[in-house]
Amino acid sequence: MNRLWVRLSAAFLLVAWVGIGAVALIVRQATEAGFRQYLDQREAAGGNPDQVARLQAYYAAQGGWQGAEAVLYARSGEGGAHSSSRRGAQLLIAGTNGVVQAATDPAAVGEMLTSDELAEAAPLVVDGRTVGWLVRRTPGEAALGAAETAFLAEANRWLLAAAGGATALSLLVGAALAWAIARPLRMLTAAAQRLTAGRLGEQVTVRGTLEINDLADAFNAMSRDLAAGEALRQRMAADVAHELRTPVSVLRGHLEAMMDGVYPLDSDHLAVAYDQTIHLARLVEDLRLLTQAEMRRLPLERDAVIPAELVAQAVEAFSPLALDAGIRLEQQVQADLPALWADATRIRQVLDNLLTNALRHTPAGGAIVITAVRRDGCVRFSVSNTGSLADEDAQRAFEPFWRAEAARERDRGGSGLGLAISRQFVLLHGGRIWAERRDQETVFAFELPL
Repeated sequence: MNRLWVRLSAAFLLVAWVGIGAVALIVRQATEAGFRQYLDQREAAGGNPDQVARLQAYYAAQGGWQGAEAVLYARSGEGGAHSSSRRGAQLLIAGTNGVVQAATDPAAVGEMLTSDELAEAAPLVVDGRTVGWLVRRTPGEAALGAAETAFLAEANRWLLAAAGGATALSLLVGAALAWAIARPLRMLTAAAQRLTAGRLGEQVTVRGTLEINDLADAFNAMSRDLAAGEALRQRMAADVAHELRTPVSVLRGHLEAMMDGVYPLDSDHLAVAYDQTIHLARLVEDLRLLTQAEMRRLPLERDAVIPAELVAQAVEAFSPLALDAGIRLEQQVQADLPALWADATRIRQVLDNLLTNALRHTPAGGAIVITAVRRDGCVRFSVSNTGSLADEDAQRAFEPFWRAEAARERDRGGSGLGLAISRQFVLLHGGRIWAERRDQETVFAFELPL
């Protein structure tokens, strides 16, 4: 099953079984090596280095192994065959075919040596050829082999019991851990399904590991952004409909009045209709620019741009409007500012939009100041005007169709897209733009990298 709890449980089982298998292998190898070493030490302690030579001399003299028991009895230190068969090591001489020819225990004569005994036997060599084998058969070796087998069997039983306990514990711990990890994931999955069903803004509260918490925070942020985006889309659609409906209604009313003879078909009434078409064209163009800029498809014609020249051109263009409104327009430009690699037309449009917004919100007798200074590898432009701006208004100033005091501002003209377009133009240049409130002053500023 492709489930998290199954995989975690299987992983715990695998680790437990591998550990137990490794321990079992080490115990078996260590036990066998320990028993073999003990037997080798016993063999070395009880061995006689002269025995092989004496037996080889006996064979050379007699030509066979008949009567070799006397040599074996003499070298084994036992009193006779009877006592030798009861205790101590048994010595056997086997022919080249592996059959016992002589032994301290007469009952062993005629037996076939095992391959293990032949492997440990000492060869008896006369005139360069092997004539037999000397085997030392220790009664304690059989006992030790049985003890080794019993010990390993007991160890295996305990290892099997440990394997059973480890399996049960692994299943228990794996299932608990998998449930603890999978529970917040299931909650996130359910929330994601509700989100796809249209419940935007869905928030989840989960407690888990740092990674799970980060995932939940990312999901909550995404859900909030989707809800905010959907609300913005709906509001923008309503604003677009409202913006289009007003000039279309005015244009339709004037045309119907002129067709019905209510208004004369003269230049004054045609001018009203023409102004509405201009307003519609400007609104459509602003929407096109905003859409292209947001999709990063608006081409930029970059060139070397002098910041002081941009500010001077903006001040020259807006000075008559400021004079008519009784507003003082000033500029403060830092000397020797470096040139920018930018689209002069788009940046000039940003300044125009900021100045238009400042003129609309500055009371008569107030002041507007345009500044340009160098800050941390950037050139910062700012447009400050007399009058305060609420914090909420500063945060939402660059949203499409958003206006402070919306009803009043809509009647005073403007599409409500200028600041949104300005923001996208600045982002296309790799800069940033923001609004902030100061003491009795509102500042819109943007930075462009050098």
